[in-house]
Amino acid sequence: MGIDEGKLRCFFHDSFEYTGDFTTDFTTEFKKRRGYDLSEILFELSGDCTDAEKVARAKSDYRETLSDLVLESFIQPMTKWAHEHGSLNRNQAHGSPGNILDLYAACDIPETEIFRTVEPGTVDVFVNKFASSAAHVTGKKLISSESFTWLDEHWTVTTSDMVRATNRFFLAGINHMFFHGTCYSPEDAKWPGWLFYASTQINNRNPLWPEMPALFKYIERSQTILQQATPQNDLLVYWPYNDVAASDGRLFNHLGVNKDAGWFKEHPISGLSEELTKACYTFDYISDRQLLNCKMVNGEILTEGNAKYKAIVVPKTNYIPLETINQMAQFIEAGGKVYFDEVLPKSVPGMFDLEKRDVKLKQIKAGISAEKWVGNVPEKMVKNNIHGEKSLAEKGFHFLKMELNGETLYMVFNTDTIAKNEWVELGTNSKSYLFYNPMNGEISVAESVENKIHLQLQPEQCLFVKCAENSMNLKSHQYENTASKPIEIGSLWQISFVKGGPVIPGNLQTDELISWTKMGDMETRRFAGTTKYTTEFNWESDAKTAVLDLGNVKDCAHIKLNGKDFGVLPGPTFKTKVDNLEKGKNILQIEVTNVAANRIRDMDINGIEWRKFYDINFVNIDYKPFDASDWEITDAGLLGPVTLRGF
Repeated sequence: MGIDEGKLRCFFHDSFEYTGDFTTDFTTEFKKRRGYDLSEILFELSGDCTDAEKVARAKSDYRETLSDLVLESFIQPMTKWAHEHGSLNRNQAHGSPGNILDLYAACDIPETEIFRTVEPGTVDVFVNKFASSAAHVTGKKLISSESFTWLDEHWTVTTSDMVRATNRFFLAGINHMFFHGTCYSPEDAKWPGWLFYASTQINNRNPLWPEMPALFKYIERSQTILQQATPQNDLLVYWPYNDVAASDGRLFNHLGVNKDAGWFKEHPISGLSEELTKACYTFDYISDRQLLNCKMVNGEILTEGNAKYKAIVVPKTNYIPLETINQMAQFIEAGGKVYFDEVLPKSVPGMFDLEKRDVKLKQIKAGISAEKWVGNVPEKMVKNNIHGEKSLAEKGFHFLKMELNGETLYMVFNTDTIAKNEWVELGTNSKSYLFYNPMNGEISVAESVENKIHLQLQPEQCLFVKCAENSMNLKSHQYENTASKPIEIGSLWQISFVKGGPVIPGNLQTDELISWTKMGDMETRRFAGTTKYTTEFNWESDAKTAVLDLGNVKDCAHIKLNGKDFGVLPGPTFKTKVDNLEKGKNILQIEVTNVAANRIRDMDINGIEWRKFYDINFVNIDYKPFDASDWEITDAGLLGPVTLRGF
């Protein structure tokens, strides 16, 4: 590369979407690593063997060899090569036939992705936590995501969908988000231009593009803090990779994300992760290899990346390497805490020298007190004075806990579909508690009594909570007065279509807020773009400040009141504080932008050729030929009701 060395910040390896043994001498590598010849288990691997235990052990040895080779013959050399050229290596380990915790850890920036719709009110981030866990355990600061790949069908993904997915990434420990690759499109290419197969088109052909900076700023403000802070998770949860390697299914076993994550969801670690979360604990996953690099310091587990944890938790495990359980036993002997869910591991993995290794396993297990370390893990941890953030979890909040500049920091989310207005007790005592709202950058002092704080969060809203050592001379946080009755405003609305296509419809007027697709003519039904709603209303109060609630919006809103710009609301909550109400007449303007679904539907109905792509996998969300002609018309615009309510 010569004088260009180091000009590329990062090389990138996408998710594994191919097969291979990663060596021209697999049989030699197998014998070297597993201790016997591959030919001895060909019958067990053939599919004709009826001895399930032998088949499981044979598959485990075969898959573990693949895993070793993916790591040592591919990812580790790729990272080394990138470093030799003055660059970093960013890697998506998922999709591989290997131990993805080790594969994520073998690069500089582990990267995960969400691959399917995030249903409102759901939180499914455990698989995504494998990338962040590998980074936390090995001391890497950046964890990235391939974001918004298939959140929904083409041209239907809203900014609310993106906010929801963004929050799940943050909860999974992601702090370095990337959008899926965007295809170059010449300026003279007719709409929708040249497109990439991924469904969320984050580019300037998307009608939502002008409003996207609001989401970008939310991500920027959040990541600025997350990249500087140090995670403070309670536990290390052991991942029994050998159980996955021994499981049923095709021999070349891809470990995918989300819908392909049977390797996680069909194993006891999934249920245990749910149980630990409900019991208020935070945790990272750890592999056998990473566990061997840990040590005990002052009763805590210290990883190779200098991350500290209160205990190790082991899910129900069939196969565990001798080195791993021996390390756990040594931790217990040295005063550490290792908890086994219900039972101790059953056996060692693989075929070689099985009886001898199983005898040694029984000896190690005999030295572990079942009464103290085996059983209901949350109950045993409470008895041993290991507590999580009980109040936050019980009140239905999800959260991250971090340390920044010597002070404790929380990032608290309401992932529910309804607002939450609760007092919660934090596990950290402080002089004062500061709120930082990453959506608008506002800083305020929380209402608090001792270590109890008042949290009021709308659906998908989050706040950073700083536990400050000193009292702060900042404004107090304003809480919405939920006991007061909201006042509906806007009896007559003027509607003008500002920008978009395929053509600009004529102006409308209405006293009932309904979808603009149900007003006007054919042009409003196929329009994708931005529409301005204007209304006048009388305000009888002397109060200048109130909460403006737009109600239902399809799909993104930009607010101006009496000429003052209050910015873009990406959703799914369309509420904001306004502070310039005038007694008497007020003028409210709301620009609403919709997705492009209706426009692309109309093009397919009328047979307009817009697919100008050569050799590209442009399919629908079910990987079938894309055709929007049978879609229903999607609602668009301000649906309301629009209300004001005081503080």
